[in-house]
Amino acid sequence: MTQQQRQALILEKIHQNGFVTIDELVEHFNVTPQTIRRDLNQLAKVQKISRHHGGAGVESSTVNTDYQTRKIMDLKAKEKIAAELVKMIPNGSSLFINIGTTTETIARALLKHSGLQIVTNNLNVASILGAKEDFSVVIAGGEVRHRDGGVIGETTEEFIKKFGTDHIG
Repeated sequence: MTQQQRQALILEKIHQNGFVTIDELVEHFNVTPQTIRRDLNQLAKVQKISRHHGGAGVESSTVNTDYQTRKIMDLKAKEKIAAELVKMIPNGSSLFINIGTTTETIARALLKHSGLQIVTNNLNVASILGAKEDFSVVIAGGEVRHRDGGVIGETTEEFIKKFGTDHIG
């Protein structure tokens, strides 16, 4: 079997299963892991697949919409979600609020609450909720992602793991 034939079959297998491991492909084609890695790397280079640790999957068709567009996208639905969700959060609760425009809408809806303790890795959520004097807002340290104000990275993950909260959003 030629390299081109093998790569075509690898593509077919990935499209059928969504994801395949290097070990599966090694066994299926009876070749070395290095051969499969080389095939996967070549397919990823021409953007036919998405390469992952230990295997490969279908190329993502997700497009990152810019932050300002996402803020207003489906805003009415986000506001309905937020209105229902905040009914379940009692005053005096502690919450972790993650990155996202929906969570920012939820943060705005939480302004009617009192005595909340919030841990977040979202600068926008911190700004919204930090304006409320009876709220305690703790923000994770780490690298600020410029496109949306998310605080990310290993430092952020380690920081968040230290907190136990009543609710996670």
